[in-house]
Amino acid sequence: MAAHNLTEEDLTRRIKQKIWDRCTDLFGYEMDWLDCSQLIKKIINLKQENISQCYASQNSKIVLHNPDYYSSCGSVEHLISQYAIPILQLLCLFGNVINLLIYRLPYFDGSSSVHFLRAKALANLIFVQSRVFEVIHAWTYEAQPVFERTYWDTKPYFITIANISGTISTWMTFLVTIETVLCVLLPFSFRQYCTHRMTYILLVSSGIASLVLHFTFLATHTVVGTTMIASVAGNDNDCWEARTWFSVQTKPLFVHAVYEKVYYWTQMTVSITLPTIAMLVCSVLILTRFTFKQELGEAFSQRRKCVIRMTVATTVSHLLFEGPALLTFGAAALKGAGSESHNTTTCILNHANNLLSMVNATIPFFVFLACNQQFRHMTLVYLRAQFECSREKKKALLAQASSRIRTTRDTERSFIDQTLIAKVSTI
Repeated sequence: MAAHNLTEEDLTRRIKQKIWDRCTDLFGYEMDWLDCSQLIKKIINLKQENISQCYASQNSKIVLHNPDYYSSCGSVEHLISQYAIPILQLLCLFGNVINLLIYRLPYFDGSSSVHFLRAKALANLIFVQSRVFEVIHAWTYEAQPVFERTYWDTKPYFITIANISGTISTWMTFLVTIETVLCVLLPFSFRQYCTHRMTYILLVSSGIASLVLHFTFLATHTVVGTTMIASVAGNDNDCWEARTWFSVQTKPLFVHAVYEKVYYWTQMTVSITLPTIAMLVCSVLILTRFTFKQELGEAFSQRRKCVIRMTVATTVSHLLFEGPALLTFGAAALKGAGSESHNTTTCILNHANNLLSMVNATIPFFVFLACNQQFRHMTLVYLRAQFECSREKKKALLAQASSRIRTTRDTERSFIDQTLIAKVSTI
């Protein structure tokens, strides 16, 4: 009786919903009504021509790799993901974990810069390890339906995580560089500005700002499935099968396209351009003031010199490896990330820049090890302590790892510390 009370509009809506549900059953994902109706029409036409499904028991669901997977740019991406990224992930895991352990030694107590270096090491770890699905995907020559769907469903989130951690890493490098400049330019008063409270405020603010900036990507991008009905010539009869692949695309509304450009311009400005220029200027100031003014170099304690050298090494490597990304982000900001006007060369450059960013996130430990005698001493003694079975010897080695090279407790005070004490005593 209730069925007779249905209006034509209600009946149309029910029929439309049933067709929509049929599309979801057939093709394995929710799609637009226009795409669904066109596919159903094609299937009806094939049935009228007595062409049946190839694999009726499997609902003819066949998942393929995205067509870009087989492009020239895709081949470059696969080579990087298959051979370069796994090595970088292992080195990054080892190097940054050791960095985090070394930063916990009493040697760095009292240094506010080490908090930024810790955050940077953690961000680097997340940035490089977030590529794990890309490595697995690059080795799947034949698309696996379950993994392929999982890979694409999670891809926007992994991109967002990588962007957040990469931005935090850049900002930590920038902040530790600024602190070092203040230390070099204002050796007697920089502690008034570089307090632990200010350090924690900057850490929290950087994390929140990066989250707000990069969640824009999730708001403007979505995973889109594309399905085509293909006729297959068989031995007895022709049949049809549905072939589906996925991609990450900008949402279709105009506001999303505008929002995406604003996102890339903002990211390029605050994550690359301004920090790069500022760090370049700061590096020149640090090197000229610290290197060429002998009395200033002698004024710092060994710990401060160690931290300054670590800062300069981090900044220089960042400028070398992250600088080229400015061109790629500029192109994305001008044309949009998914623009068809991006040619193969731009695509390959983007993957090369991503590789350089991962190298930059991996090498800090090895740069410190090669360029900093104090850090090398701490690392070697610390690692020896980890393989020591005797608790007493291990404790002694850890204490040795925190000691300064060729200094005693009485002589390690810097000229600045002595001057400050003298000033206080005369008040």
